[in-house]
Amino acid sequence: MTSSCCIFSFIRYFSTTVEMAQQFNITNSIISSRRPNIFIIFIIIYFAIDSTLSQYETTYHYAGCFTEDANLLRESVDAKTPQNCVELCDVKNFNYALLATEKCSCSNNITLTMRQDDELCNISCSGNKLEYCGGIGLNSYYTTRWALNAAPKHLHLINASENSLTLAWDIYQPLNLFLTSLTVTTITNYRIKSELTKTYSSLPLFQPPEFLIQNTQTEIEITDLYPATEYNISVESICEGSKKKCGISYLLASTLIGEPSPIPAQPIILKTTDTTITIQIDSIRNDNGPINKILIIVERLDDTISQAFDAKLLGTLHEAEDNGLPYYIAAELDYINGSRKFTVGDGKLYGRYKNSPLDTKTSHIHISLGVVSTLNGITRTLFTRGTHDQHALSIKNFSYSTFAPGRESLTALTVSCSVFGICFILAIITYFYLRYKTCQLRALRGNSHEMTMHQPIIERENNGFVVEDELPTTESFKEQLNSILESLHNSKRLPRNNLRLNVNDMIAEGNYGEVITGKLLQTSSQSEGGADCQLHVLALNDLSSIDQAKLIREFRNISKLGQHANILDFYGVSASSDYLYVIFEHQSVILKRRLIESRRAPSSFRITTLSEQLVLQWIYEMASAMEYLEKLKVVHKRLCSHNIYVTDESTLKLSVFGPVPYTANQKKIDITRWSAPEVLRYQRHSPKSDVWSFGIVAWECCTLGGTPYSQLNNSKQLLDALQSGSRPARPSFIFHDLYQMLLNCWTLEPSERTTFEDLTYNVRQLMTSARHALCFDRQQEQQDNNVLDTLPFYMPLLEVEA
Repeated sequence: MTSSCCIFSFIRYFSTTVEMAQQFNITNSIISSRRPNIFIIFIIIYFAIDSTLSQYETTYHYAGCFTEDANLLRESVDAKTPQNCVELCDVKNFNYALLATEKCSCSNNITLTMRQDDELCNISCSGNKLEYCGGIGLNSYYTTRWALNAAPKHLHLINASENSLTLAWDIYQPLNLFLTSLTVTTITNYRIKSELTKTYSSLPLFQPPEFLIQNTQTEIEITDLYPATEYNISVESICEGSKKKCGISYLLASTLIGEPSPIPAQPIILKTTDTTITIQIDSIRNDNGPINKILIIVERLDDTISQAFDAKLLGTLHEAEDNGLPYYIAAELDYINGSRKFTVGDGKLYGRYKNSPLDTKTSHIHISLGVVSTLNGITRTLFTRGTHDQHALSIKNFSYSTFAPGRESLTALTVSCSVFGICFILAIITYFYLRYKTCQLRALRGNSHEMTMHQPIIERENNGFVVEDELPTTESFKEQLNSILESLHNSKRLPRNNLRLNVNDMIAEGNYGEVITGKLLQTSSQSEGGADCQLHVLALNDLSSIDQAKLIREFRNISKLGQHANILDFYGVSASSDYLYVIFEHQSVILKRRLIESRRAPSSFRITTLSEQLVLQWIYEMASAMEYLEKLKVVHKRLCSHNIYVTDESTLKLSVFGPVPYTANQKKIDITRWSAPEVLRYQRHSPKSDVWSFGIVAWECCTLGGTPYSQLNNSKQLLDALQSGSRPARPSFIFHDLYQMLLNCWTLEPSERTTFEDLTYNVRQLMTSARHALCFDRQQEQQDNNVLDTLPFYMPLLEVEA
């Protein structure tokens, strides 16, 4: 039927072209001429063929005869041929064109139960007798080019906010199987891309990441976008077999404007008279939309007026007087890019506000600004508050004072020189006197060397917070320890008979003694059944002087600790005749083991049982705990995944006292792989070295327990690699924003590393859209080079000491 349609179209368009030629008397000249103009004949044939080919570009197929759909007919238009109807429906992105006599309708679906015998659709089309346009109560269905195109249909915007766009489209339905001459297309995924086309922001711009979603999903929210920004969004259909796009739709959409940002600088007061104040308004930047208007706000600061500033009550001077408010809008100005001067109180009308004269004699006045941003019918306004700083003279307005000519100037210069000379003489006398006294003291001391230390020396740590104590004697050590213990709350000093020890369950061993498990009974903070606990058993008489000094510092640190949701609870201390017990909450699941055990087999769609949201939640909890320690001026020094526990509620808790626990096979852990370069080289611990360790643990969380620097065997190799710029690699499932945050923890210079306060904020921002930071889905089309498929189920613990 398609070939006959093509032949008929050629004949029809050839005759049409001849008719057009006759209108211009071309054919008459050909016929009357004994030797027809070959060039003119060629033009006629060319136009005929070109018209036929262009007509044939819109390919369509006869799909069958179906019962008439009354709902569709109500939206029908006139069309005399299937070609006309197909073109109408093709423009509207419909799959099918329906003809009932000369009435054309469009549809995306075919209902198989409504199909009838093709012979019943026997009414010939008025514009083309060789084709059929339905029958009595029947429609003839023809396919458009969209029936062969798997592009998402009717892509549209359903919601927009300042930072997100939500799109939807109709689900693709392939051609029915009775069209045997056509191939049925099956969509497996949709790929969503966003391209920034227009924005008001002057900040560094980042293109939104691509999204790959399942074929059953027909709606997506794209987040982390810039306000008042236009994006060209494409939705590609990925078809089965080819793994390439088999259709694409585009949508131009914009986010809503946000509140103007950043806050503009307050106006500078240049000149003040009794009734006016001249100000200078510098250029204003708005990253969240356009700047349309500038409001000039006058605020009178009188002792008798205590009304708090409320932007909702701002209005004209007349309205402010009626409401008893000390502030009002004096002018509404069109925004002009660049610095400008304005006189407040000149009595003129600006917009709907009158710039009434001021009374600067009896009132102290501040001038504030309001930034008005309007876009697409939405208005956002930001109000600033003027301060006393705007009255300060700038360097541009500063004029140097000069002496007036005459006798007074000579007198002032003489007095100044005299005062300077007297001060200089006194300074010389003081210098020689102090030098004389110093020599006398040296003579009295004899030949002893001033710089020689007459007591033991301990290397001090330059950590910015912690100051090492001098090595104590036995008596001073006990006095200092007793002083710290007495400062503890009564609830923290526990009787020995409330403890039940599991002496055979040793979980760690450090410089101060062993760590065992036990149970704490009948305390005010626990139930009658008691609570599981860790007991650090300290044999104080066996400690060296250096360990005694370190223990004193550690006790001072834990005495500062309050209760924090992400730090092991400090229950208190207890003592017997031989030992001192330091008691903490006990948890049995270590973060390292929890991460490794979460890994899935390569045949799974995801590489882990953990969600991206939970992993980011863990990183946030760890950052929150470290921020708390930093505020208490406590340096952790041993932060690693073996020293962090996961509770039954999937919450992280950090251990801040004592050694790193053993592994399951009772072997010690070497925490060198978590140490910062300055710790490896000089043993200099600080909050910045804890930031480095935090970055390593966060990387472990993202790689499901991966061993950092697994190719290195000792601390010297590790230090050389770090100084040469080596850092833990970025797997493909960790996106750039999250990895950049980790890189900020690993700068070689400690002062350039980020802070825990910034880390807490950044992770909280990433948690708003977790899958933009991490994605644990296994991508099959990248199986050859994707790190997801190379992760083993269990990675050897290379940090275990042999």
